[in-house]
Amino acid sequence: MRVRLTDDVRLFWNYAIHDLHRGAEFIGDLAHHLASTGAPVEVIEHDPEPGPAPAQAPAPPAGANPQSEGLQPPGPDGLDIAGTIDTVLTWVGTDPARAQQALDAEAAKGDGARATLTTRLDAILQAVAP
Repeated sequence: MRVRLTDDVRLFWNYAIHDLHRGAEFIGDLAHHLASTGAPVEVIEHDPEPGPAPAQAPAPPAGANPQSEGLQPPGPDGLDIAGTIDTVLTWVGTDPARAQQALDAEAAKGDGARATLTTRLDAILQAVAP
């Protein structure tokens, strides 16, 4: 939104008193405030109407390699190591073989490995250790 003052105004805005003069133009939050509080303004430009939200993320182009873009699709066994910690732990459950597989995949990230996830996976492995 963009507005132009049609008269001088003194107002409290953003924790300060401001003296605004006729003819000054404002955009953004201050423009909304002036227009919505009855200040002497002329609306020069309204905000555009929001368009419809996309239904889903666009598909990657044909031939795109997700690993080259830093993304990893779920493996053939369903492990999505790039997913949230909860997603990985849900997949692991209490299965020590899956915990080891997820721990190896996470450790393969090197410095990017999530300490919280590795700690929880270690705890699962320790709980079943003889």
